[in-house]
Amino acid sequence: MNRFWDTILNVSVPDPDDARRRRLLNIILVGNIAGAVVGFLAIGISNILANQLANFETVVLAGGAFVAALGCYGIYQINRRLSGRWASLLYLLLLTLVFTSMDTPAQLSNGRSIFLFTIPIAISSLILLPEASFLFALLGSGIIAGLALSIQQPVNIFAIIGFFLLALVSWLSARSLESALHELRVINANLDQVVYQRTQALAESLARERLEAGRNQAILNSIADGVIVFDRNWNAILVNPAIRSLLDLPVELIVNRNFRELIEHPKLSARSRGLLYAMIEHDTQPLSFRIEWGNKTLSVSAAQVYDFREEGNINLGTVTVFRDFTREAEVERLKSSFVAIVSHELRTPLNAILGYAEMFREEVYGPMNEKQVNMANRIISNTRRLLGLINDLLDQAQMEAGKLTIHMGPVRPSELLEQIHNLLDKTAAEKKLRITSEMDDSLPETIIGDGPRLEQILVNLVTNAIKFTDQGEIRIRLFHLPEFRKWGIEVTDTGRGIPRSELPHIFDSFRQVEEGTTRTHSGVGLGLAIVKQLVNLMNGEIKAASEVGQGSVFTVTLPLVTPP
Repeated sequence: MNRFWDTILNVSVPDPDDARRRRLLNIILVGNIAGAVVGFLAIGISNILANQLANFETVVLAGGAFVAALGCYGIYQINRRLSGRWASLLYLLLLTLVFTSMDTPAQLSNGRSIFLFTIPIAISSLILLPEASFLFALLGSGIIAGLALSIQQPVNIFAIIGFFLLALVSWLSARSLESALHELRVINANLDQVVYQRTQALAESLARERLEAGRNQAILNSIADGVIVFDRNWNAILVNPAIRSLLDLPVELIVNRNFRELIEHPKLSARSRGLLYAMIEHDTQPLSFRIEWGNKTLSVSAAQVYDFREEGNINLGTVTVFRDFTREAEVERLKSSFVAIVSHELRTPLNAILGYAEMFREEVYGPMNEKQVNMANRIISNTRRLLGLINDLLDQAQMEAGKLTIHMGPVRPSELLEQIHNLLDKTAAEKKLRITSEMDDSLPETIIGDGPRLEQILVNLVTNAIKFTDQGEIRIRLFHLPEFRKWGIEVTDTGRGIPRSELPHIFDSFRQVEEGTTRTHSGVGLGLAIVKQLVNLMNGEIKAASEVGQGSVFTVTLPLVTPP
């Protein structure tokens, strides 16, 4: 129905103001035609109901209604096909002519019908031009003045003034309406331009996003390692093809499934299942750990993805990378087994050499001269050094194999310091160095820890400090952090220091700071690596700070557990 009326009333022209005026004129014309048709029918029906023949007056009224309808229809066709302004002008002139013939000159010039001339004035500003209201005010004023003069009556000046006031109001209203519509069209045009620009920018952004997504997908598909992307609820939302061959599972059993379903797979070992559950439940991001999947060893790395906002970081999910570590793990196991076997086999003859050398030094087989005693001392010193290296190799092999365990029990920190002084004071004095120690008064007298391993950490750190310090002292401090329920060990030396470029690598296995140092000092570079791994096994943390020529500071922080 709306489409039907739009077809009848609207006129398709480029100028929106012209289209608006033509639509208003069509509405008025259709209303007039409908009114004329209804009047014509009413006249006919009333005559039929009165059962009388049409008189002259009835015929004139019916003819007038018919002529009015026909004239309005003609103007309607002009409005639709030719010109809206000509159609509006013809309609207003026709309306004025009809009003002029509707009553006596006296009533039109100064009586009841004078108001009729206000109708063309009011609507001319809407359907023709805003200024047209003054034209029809002038025309109406001329008609009533002419009619008044024709019957020798005074001209109604007040009516003429009223006509022009009405024309002024109509002009102002129409002008304001057209200005508002013009501004609205300008705003709409600007808005359309902004929408177009934003649409173009959005289309370009979407194109870039699609390109970036395609590039990322290509990179993801080309990665040889298996990748699974989880949302914040640990549901798998994206995988790459490599994960299928790595886990021997179809993609359908991974995507859109929770990580817990994958963890419960029978191919996963019990120990590996515990590691993965710990990662989920504690929301941790381990850099790398290994799991057993069937006959494969997989290295797993996880990293959480955050949306960084002003109100805080929002966790979006986790990216996990699975790498086939089976060959490397087998090589590591063979190496560790080889080192353990060789180290164990070397211990027996070295202990025998040490025992016989000590017997010679103690003159068990007879008196010895000074040169022979010095030789025995050298044998004992070098043998003990070899045994120390072998013990380090065995510890390293046990750690890499995951067989080294921590045995917790009561430990007195003061006894740790006393034992270090007993073991290393003489070694430091031989280099004219001094070992000092202190302990926070707030540190409990007894704590829970692995005494031998804590002593090993201290011995390795202090021995390392003595080795690389030529003058000054080595300071040991046991400190307490009650607000964090932690305690720690700090070893400070006045040695040559460590270059800043080497600090990230000092805890690597079989590594010393520089070639010149390696040639000057004995050792295979396992001391700090073992300390690092022992601290990790104790759920602690170790840090190093150093400046070349200013010495070094090693700080170990451990959880504080006290006996009940």
